[in-house]
Amino acid sequence: MKSGLARTLKRTESRCSCFRSPALARSARSYSVVSPSTSGRAESPLAKVLRDSIKATGPISVSRYMQWCLSHPVYGYYTQGDVFGQKGDFITSPEISQIFGELMAIWFVTRYIAAGHPKRCRIIELGPGRGTLMADILRTFDQLKSIASSLKSVHLVENSEKMRAVQSSNLDRFCEERDIAIHWVDRIDDVPPGDEFTFVVAHEFFDAMPINAFEKAPEGFRELMVDIDPENGSDSTSCSHSGLRLTRSREANSSALLIPATSPRFAALPIGARVEIAQDSWKIARKIGEMLQRSEPGSTSSSAGGAGLIVDYGADKLFPDSFRAIRKHEIIDVFDSPGESDLTANVDFAYLREAIEGTGTSALGPISQGQFLLSLGLQPRLQKLLASNTSPERKQDLIKGAQRLVDPVFMGSQYQIMGLLSGAGEGAEVYPFPSLVPTAAEPGETRPDS
Repeated sequence: MKSGLARTLKRTESRCSCFRSPALARSARSYSVVSPSTSGRAESPLAKVLRDSIKATGPISVSRYMQWCLSHPVYGYYTQGDVFGQKGDFITSPEISQIFGELMAIWFVTRYIAAGHPKRCRIIELGPGRGTLMADILRTFDQLKSIASSLKSVHLVENSEKMRAVQSSNLDRFCEERDIAIHWVDRIDDVPPGDEFTFVVAHEFFDAMPINAFEKAPEGFRELMVDIDPENGSDSTSCSHSGLRLTRSREANSSALLIPATSPRFAALPIGARVEIAQDSWKIARKIGEMLQRSEPGSTSSSAGGAGLIVDYGADKLFPDSFRAIRKHEIIDVFDSPGESDLTANVDFAYLREAIEGTGTSALGPISQGQFLLSLGLQPRLQKLLASNTSPERKQDLIKGAQRLVDPVFMGSQYQIMGLLSGAGEGAEVYPFPSLVPTAAEPGETRPDS
């Protein structure tokens, strides 16, 4: 079966298909790289807002640019509605095949059993999209009486009212019929403390976290800023038709002094190296680690511990130049029509692990999505689905969907999965992840401000 999958794998059109690196972008088959001069689109309303702001107050950071483009209350990408699926700008694993969510649920079930069948559970999802992944997880839980009866609440971290409406239409009826409370919050900090065993899932969430970009100069780090001034010579990129482009600060600002100091890996970079750092990712990962931490006997808190899965494209390393924009399954210039395309950057899983260290929660992996899904039974689950369907068209769709999930060139390898688990000791093995390594914080380690 595995060799058959390998022979028939096709290029996926998911967001992971290529990186911002020019060489990788040119080699990708599932995206066209569209230059601003040939896109033929009218200027986006947000482009003028950004230029006016920069004229008034000066260049802005890449993180601020991403926040405006993705979350502006009027012109932001995610505030404008449903952007998922074949008719949107990208398609995600849960939209491709139900098997993805089912196998994630199975891993959570193994952690539930290992924890001794807790009587009360809750599940939290960050960036729930249409609610498809959550629906598949809940449907799988529903097949197992013990965990189904223990699940008391669902918490969705989502700040788009339009996407909340989509999620509600997909989840409300199921939850109401089973007396499962469903809550929406804007931030993970808004999820209330609880004494339940907690499951956390973050699928393609951290890639959308705003990044700050830096270049290491002989005198220290300098931040890369979004500007409109064309007179900065070799320090800047060429302008897009939006009138925006990237330039390197000549002086060290507070971000350049503080953010690269959050990891010793950044300080060790050579002169001329660039690095993208998502400070919000550190803070959110840290919060997840604290939420999953199991309370010690005699503690004033009452957390029962928990388990989590983080799924995203990236690797266990830093990235210098992965920032990119995607619209209609095509890679475009990051300054082309701000607010009308998805902005994303690869996830530095090592940075997430550093954030979780010292919380009492252990980080597992990451391992590739292909390894995770195949290890947890993608092939037998696919065979069972094929046996229960008589339609040749439906069978072909099921096969293609499974193939895309484990494609060794794209989704199967570029998507990584990190497990999170409370109370696991050094050397513990949590299938299908490798043995745990120590996660205690290094003495004197510098972390971002909370």
